[in-house]
Amino acid sequence: MSQAPGFLLDSSVALGAFFEDEQDDYSLGVWRSLATAPAFVPALWHLEMGNILSRALRAGRISHDALADCWSRIDMVGLRVLPMHGDARHWTQRAADWGLSAYDACYLDTALQQRLPLATKDRLLADAARRVGVPIYLNRSPESRR
Repeated sequence: MSQAPGFLLDSSVALGAFFEDEQDDYSLGVWRSLATAPAFVPALWHLEMGNILSRALRAGRISHDALADCWSRIDMVGLRVLPMHGDARHWTQRAADWGLSAYDACYLDTALQQRLPLATKDRLLADAARRVGVPIYLNRSPESRR
């Protein structure tokens, strides 16, 4: 597969850069690479991050200041939003084909369509990516996340 420059960023990696209890070398390395490599996200990414961050705020996992810091850090890296193609039936079928959630199927399908490597910490998503020929950004083998 010929690759476009940059990579598709899964929310699991951003969370690994933001939350101390989820930080690891891979997440921090991917986040540092944003200084030189463009990162793309599917249109659902910001909504997914908003859901995760608002749940973390309600649970007391992060403060209002930390929430604002997360959004500032996201704004600073200039993520490039890619449109989502397909409808709910498409995502349901892709999810069934690949053994993923519809959200993760969207990440994988977008990476496949755009010929981008995928930055993810999600083992199931990484395994599915490898099966369909999508490389993992920075060639990492995710630990068991699911």
